[in-house]
Amino acid sequence: MRDAGEVFAKEPFYERAIVNRPESFGNITQVLSSYESRHAPADKPFDRGINSIQLLDDGKRWWVLSILWDTERAGTPLPADFRK
Repeated sequence: MRDAGEVFAKEPFYERAIVNRPESFGNITQVLSSYESRHAPADKPFDRGINSIQLLDDGKRWWVLSILWDTERAGTPLPADFRK
């Protein structure tokens, strides 16, 4: 397995959010966030997908409990409402 620091030192990585869609109940929030990945800020995206982020507010701060993601691919395009 390659160390992420080594990978990013050789292959820069930039991720930009496209659409953020939070849903909350009580102290929990689920955010679906579509993204574009690039090797440089001005490059065309080489990947797009959706992050799923689960958060908990303990009254003092927000905690990230988990992050999952899936990428766009043939047969699984980014839904229209998650594009610009």
